This record gives sequence, C-alpha cells and structure tokens, in this order.
Amino acid sequence: MDHRIDRRSLLRLTGLGALGLAAPSLLSACGGSAPGGGVSNAGKDLTPWPTHVPFPGPTPDAPGDGSGVQPLYLTYPDRTVRSVHDPVGDGSDVTVLVVSYGAPPKPVGDNRYWQAINAALGVNLEVTVVPDPEYGQKMATLMASGDDLPDMIMFTNLALPHAAEFVQARCADLSEFVGGDAVKEFPNLANIPTHAWQGMGRIGGRLHGIPLERPTPANSLFVNRTAMDAAGIPKDWTTEQYLDAMKELTGDRRWGVGWFKTLFGGLGAVTYHAGSTGAPNSWSVEDGAFTHTTTTPQFQQALEVMRELVEAGTHYPDSLTTSSTDMQSHFHNGTVASINDGFGSVNPSFLNKINGRFAPDLGRPYGPQATPWQSNGTFGYVTVKKADPARVKLLLRVVDYLSAPFGTEEYELANYGVEGEHFTKEAGGIQLTDLYGQENNSLLPTKYIGVAPSVLYLPGHPDVAKAVHDWQKATLPRSVRNPGTGLRSATEASRSAQLNQVLGDGITAVVFGRKPLSAWPDVVAQWRQAGGDRVAEELAAEHAANR
Repeated sequence: MDHRIDRRSLLRLTGLGALGLAAPSLLSACGGSAPGGGVSNAGKDLTPWPTHVPFPGPTPDAPGDGSGVQPLYLTYPDRTVRSVHDPVGDGSDVTVLVVSYGAPPKPVGDNRYWQAINAALGVNLEVTVVPDPEYGQKMATLMASGDDLPDMIMFTNLALPHAAEFVQARCADLSEFVGGDAVKEFPNLANIPTHAWQGMGRIGGRLHGIPLERPTPANSLFVNRTAMDAAGIPKDWTTEQYLDAMKELTGDRRWGVGWFKTLFGGLGAVTYHAGSTGAPNSWSVEDGAFTHTTTTPQFQQALEVMRELVEAGTHYPDSLTTSSTDMQSHFHNGTVASINDGFGSVNPSFLNKINGRFAPDLGRPYGPQATPWQSNGTFGYVTVKKADPARVKLLLRVVDYLSAPFGTEEYELANYGVEGEHFTKEAGGIQLTDLYGQENNSLLPTKYIGVAPSVLYLPGHPDVAKAVHDWQKATLPRSVRNPGTGLRSATEASRSAQLNQVLGDGITAVVFGRKPLSAWPDVVAQWRQAGGDRVAEELAAEHAANR
C-alpha cells in the first residue's frame, strides 16, 4: 500500500494550522504588533469579562457540570418562555457578512425562515454569505479596502494576518456595552459563559466582539459502536487495545481509521492521540513559562501510535486526499469505523445521514494518563461597525435575540424556524419538515451572528444524546484547557507558515516512515530556532498581563 503524502495533505490531517503554534485564538491570534503594542494586552488596563448571569432554563434529564458536561435533554420542553420582551430593531437595514459551509440561501422573498427572522428582529437583514473556500480571500480584501463595512462581520477561527489591528481600528469597542455588569442590559449575552469570552480574548485590553460559544470538547473520535461491540471492543481501552481494535476493524473493504481534519483550527488525529497519551493541550505553563506540546515525550508517543497505525494499514488509503465531506460519508456508510471530527458534528443532520445503519458513539481516550484536549470554547466571534451608541445597542440587541438560550421562543425560531412550516412538535420532540432542509440557520447562517450556549438535545436521537452525555462524564473531568487560549503572539502571526512547515514536514517524515522517531527532537529544535521559542516568550508576557 502506498503511504506517500505531501505536506499540504498532512496539514489537513493534523490541523497544524492550529497546532503549529499556540492556537492563541481568534481576536488574539491575528495581530502583528509586538507585546506592549496597540493590540497587545500586556501593560493595559483590562476590561472586566462580562458578568455571567445564567438563564435557569428547563430542567434537564441529566445535569451539566463545571467540567464542561452539557445538560442533557431527551425530549423537547413542553413549554417555552420569552427571553426578549422589548422591540429589537427600528425597521432599518442591517448588513451582515458571514461564512457558509452549504448552499446559498433562498432569496428573502422566497424564504419563510428569513422573513420570520426579519419580522422578529424588526430589521431587514441583508446577509452576504461567503462560502468557506473563499472566506480568507474575501476577508483579506475587505480588510485591505477603505470601503464602508457591513454592520456586523463574523470572524472565524481562521488566522487572518493583522485582523486584530483591523478590528481595533475599524470595529466598535464594545467594552462599555458588555464589560462587567454592563452586559446585563442584554440578558442573553450575559448568559454566554465566561470561558467563551476568554476564548475570544481582548485586544489592547478591550472587548471588540461577541463570541460564538461552543462546547468544551475539542475534536473527538467518532466511532461505529455497533461494529466495535460485534468485535468485543470495550469502551474503556488501553493503548494496546486501541491499536488492536483498529487492526481488528480493518478488512473486507472496511478500515478502522478514517483520519479527518475538520474546518477551522481542528487538530484532527493529533488532538485525540496527543490527548490520549497525556500531552498538554498545545501549551503547558509552569511558573509563567510556556512549553509547547510538540516538545514533550507524550507528544512523541502520540506520533509513535500514529506511525504504528500507518504501518498496520488501518487507515483509509486515500484519507489524505479525500474531502472532509466524502470522509464523513465513508463513516456514515460504514466504510471506515472511526473518524476524527469536530464535536459540533454531534448534531441531527450528521446522525440522520447514518440512517440507522449502526449506533454511533464517541471513543474514549486510551492512555492511563490521558489529558483530553478542550476546545477554545468558541467557533468565532462577531464584530459591530463603529456607530453612535444607539445604533451599536440596536446591533447588540440583534445578536442578543439570536443568542437566546434553549427553552425560549427566540431559540426555537432561530434554530428550527416557524412551527407548522419548518417543524412540528410530536411526542415531546421536534420533527423537522422537508422545508427545513431548504430554509434553516445553516443555509442562512444566523447562527454565526448569535448563538445560544449549547445543550445536548438531538431531535430523533435520544439514545445517541445519552451515549454522548455518558462519554462527557467519563472524559471531560480529565480534560485540559490550552493556556494560550485568548492570548496573542506577534511572531505566530508573522511566521506561522514557516513554523507550521517545519512541524508538518517533520510529522510527515516520522509518521509515514521517512525518518525514524528519533529524528523528532531535531524537528523540534528547528521549530524552536525558527521562532517557536519567541512565541513562547510572547505568550508568557500576555499570560502575565491577563491574570
């Protein structure tokens, strides 16, 4: 079997666009100023994080907890409540730029979902939807131009050069509106947990965006539980049992491993394996000093496991050139028994595509000293155009409405559409109609303008929801956060391509047998000399300033 790959394919596999350096995150990952500069937080008076005022919400079937376990809902609430009692808009046009991962939305004149959202908000949303492959170039052009900006812009986790400087210079400083107790004017924004604001980070000590919250788990291992049960594979496994399982599941035109890197900063296979072997989440910090995960023996052990998987031929042979959509399809139809994917794929659309062929589940980490990696807690953030305070507050009310929590009328509209048209309620659950497939908050990505803190409710899949909740309870108490989350590094912003290439080429050589595992320290030394040590120093300065 030919295991040759190129560097670009490996970066898709491992997600080194994020792993290569800190994943310093979002607002903070994109600047180019040295510590102490305009966008650095070092030496600045820091706006307090918004006060967290949780929405009580409906009683779950099983509670969440502080480790990141989500509240579990096996059925939809019998009744919903209103979270927005005052008018939102003033009938004006609101221009928005968002990313999209699907087909373009139907025009507003033919789109009952869009019409209903406009009516509820009291504005005319004019949404520019940018397909993901074009997003980076579109944003670069927008930031380089002197053109008038949209009222709201959604920034993804994609590291855009000088984005922090752009946001600071041309987008509204929201500190006086959402910092500390000021956020209480927008109750649904106050419901956003603190970890999401911290994941977004500050610019120059100030708050310039509203985070799009995501659950605690980072990229996860999705598994075919039916196939695993048939092979006698336990849920809790050792490293050896994991390797044996992937070999056992390979054969008769099925492969145990379908390596898969998700969009935006997902670390793919590296996330799962490095977390299983106990490697720190991107960075560790001790006495204020930052150490990168790739310099640790635990990370090297993860490479050894991945190399053994390759040598045993357990991975889908074209996994490095297969698109993410096609790899998901291979999982849905049983061609591969496991894939690494973003935790966000725990959703009805993903599960419906399995169509009952098998019971899906999430794989637990395999090492005795596992440190499962947490996400940075956001999918991106939304900025607001500079304007007079009344206009800024109107735009924040739009975000507030779309961020309404589970159990509210506003959440129901934003996520499911209009009852009787896009969904019905039957036997205590949401039943989506065919129209929903044509009109929803993915095709018209209102969920990238504002989004509720996530809960675990999977319409039509209560058994999967229960299994995922059990997985969270078993996994998340041991999980670790990246201490670089919310911090920024000028060197990372300016040298990320070079630093990523060093690591990407090194992992290619080691995992696929071009170099021995003993060559990995040389790769690390090259990375450190190319700027990795400088990144660590800059993150340490930011970390000290953000305490």
